[in-house]
Amino acid sequence: MALKEKFRAKYPHPWLVWEAGAWNVPEVVEGNVAATRLPLTDLRDCLPAGDALCFELVAQTDGSPLRLGRASNNALVVNDATVSREQLHLSPTLEGRWTVTRVAASRTVTLGGAALEPEQPTALQPGVQLLVGDVRLTFHEAEDFNERIGRIAAQVLAQTGAPR
Repeated sequence: MALKEKFRAKYPHPWLVWEAGAWNVPEVVEGNVAATRLPLTDLRDCLPAGDALCFELVAQTDGSPLRLGRASNNALVVNDATVSREQLHLSPTLEGRWTVTRVAASRTVTLGGAALEPEQPTALQPGVQLLVGDVRLTFHEAEDFNERIGRIAAQVLAQTGAPR
């Protein structure tokens, strides 16, 4: 909590958060083709409730979009078998906002529950969730992300009994 202002100054960009849940690790076979391995039903209760992986969205200096997908050559790698090798493009707008575009040959993606049409840029709003395969991603503007971190930090402090 004491480092909040330093964190905000060092990381002033929007974030994409890979929310906790089942992780379907791809099995690598010839040709880099993956097969989905869903978690066993009896393991679903053991999945973490609060862990998340966070991607800071920083515009490329050459103006190209940030590519998200399972392949290691993407700027944002989501190594989950239910995600296409190249799934999404994330691009900043001139107004400082962000858009998401589903790659034409990729699997279905929903944004706030509505399916994204391929090759149609769609504006991202703070707190909106993308469902990419079985992976849930939440978009946060910088201030929204800082508030989320503050809430989580307060919960951790409350659980440990540490002074604020």
